[in-house]
Parts: sequence; structure tokens; C-alpha cells
Amino acid sequence: MTGPIRALWPAAAGWSAFGALELPAEHPLRVLVVVAFLAVGPGYALAGEGASVLATAVTSVAGSAALCALTAEAYLLAGAFSAPRVIGTLAGLTTTAALIRTVVRTHTSREELR
Repeated sequence: MTGPIRALWPAAAGWSAFGALELPAEHPLRVLVVVAFLAVGPGYALAGEGASVLATAVTSVAGSAALCALTAEAYLLAGAFSAPRVIGTLAGLTTTAALIRTVVRTHTSREELR
């Protein structure tokens, strides 16, 4: 999947995970949505174009793990760690990365058409 639609999926997953925090802690939907986003979402927003499915999957999981660790560690060191803060920050970073990628791709495709 390419284009702006591809950029919307990780951003939507991030804000869905943020909203799912309102569900009770033991609710299976909360666990599923939050874990799925944290495992793949931030890295998928940063994954490169034109790679194979396996390379995109590996990059997505590794990138997500790195961003989750860095974000959680920053909040822990600041003494302000909480799930809503970490997931909200990651959702914001994911949305920003997706929007930047969409703008760059749109600008590049317009340049190619000239």
C-alpha cells in the first residue's frame, strides 16, 4: 500500500491506542490495540519505501522497539512516567513522521511530473 493512505494507518493506530487507555486495564481490546501499536506503529511510520515485506516488517518492529525504549526511558529519567504520556508522545511522533513522509512523497511525485 502506498500513498497517503499508508501514512494514515500508523497514525490512526497510535491515536486508537491512546483512546484505548480509557478501557479497563484487563480488557482484551485495550491490550490488543496498545501492544499492536507499540510493536509496529512508530517503526512502520519510519520504514523505508521500496523494500521487501520482510525488510519492512523487521524495520518496523526494530524501529518501534527503539522509539518505545527511548520515550519510556526519557519519562522515567524525568520522573514523569505514565502510560498515557508515553503512548501519547509516541502517537504524536508517529503522526508527525507520517505527515512528513506524505508531504515529501507528494512533493517528490510532483517534481517527477514536471
